[in-house]
Amino acid sequence: MTTTPQRILAATDFSDTANHAQLAALELARAFGAQLHILHVQILLDDPHLDQEQLTQLQRLLETAEGHKKQALEAPADTREVEVHTQLVRGLSAAEVISETCAELDCDLIVMGTHGRRGLGHLFLGSVTESVVRTAPAPVLTVRLDARLPSDGVSRILVPHDFSEHSSEAVRHAGAWALAFNAEVTLYHVVEPVVYPEFYSVDLLPDEMRGRIKERSLEALQKASDELLPGVKTHVEVVVGRASEKIVDAAETDRFDLVVMGTKGLSAVEHLLMGSVAENVLRRCRLPLLAVRS
Repeated sequence: MTTTPQRILAATDFSDTANHAQLAALELARAFGAQLHILHVQILLDDPHLDQEQLTQLQRLLETAEGHKKQALEAPADTREVEVHTQLVRGLSAAEVISETCAELDCDLIVMGTHGRRGLGHLFLGSVTESVVRTAPAPVLTVRLDARLPSDGVSRILVPHDFSEHSSEAVRHAGAWALAFNAEVTLYHVVEPVVYPEFYSVDLLPDEMRGRIKERSLEALQKASDELLPGVKTHVEVVVGRASEKIVDAAETDRFDLVVMGTKGLSAVEHLLMGSVAENVLRRCRLPLLAVRS
């Protein structure tokens, strides 16, 4: 089974959202006995419309700001029992630097906020987070500012499963975390009906067929649970509807502490669950979300 993280990279832009995510990274590092690497990316100027004098002035301002950022990086929150390292790296693309630093440090988990500031400060969270999710060499845990962070650790994990290998990899990661936290895992499959305009006068998924599909899906989920989650307390659940909406609705309840999803899935014909759906859930889900690429 997939091992739990031993080197965690927390990307920060010093915003409230990033600070909230950094607290989550610190608690995970403490729980897993992992190293914590805190990274800030200083975006370099690459504007051909600025003359040399303007570039020099802006560079001086950036160097002054960089000194303050180094001080901020050197003073993280309570680090009892956690080995913490700080990194300030210059680059033209925050997402590229985060992924490259993750690979260079051999980190096996990235933690990021899902929103951040933009503009003159060259701060990088928000859409950059989605880019990192798509390209990073390690799973990415995204944390919104309003995300609920359980004080007693993760105890209930929601794992959408579409039976693809990408999704199975996410299930394995969820199993490793569940064993580490003594948590329960709910495997969750969404049957997406094919909908046509009313004038077609056709129902491709009548109630009887929907019932059979749900029954077969429950059997397949139970088989996946037995094969992929040995030793983990599990539940299986099948619902009908739009995948992203159903997953977000389930996460909005108080039933779970963490969502674990694969970032790719089956083809559209096979009722695609992951891929773009994962990004949709990422933007809307208030729970911390662990995105796993196969």
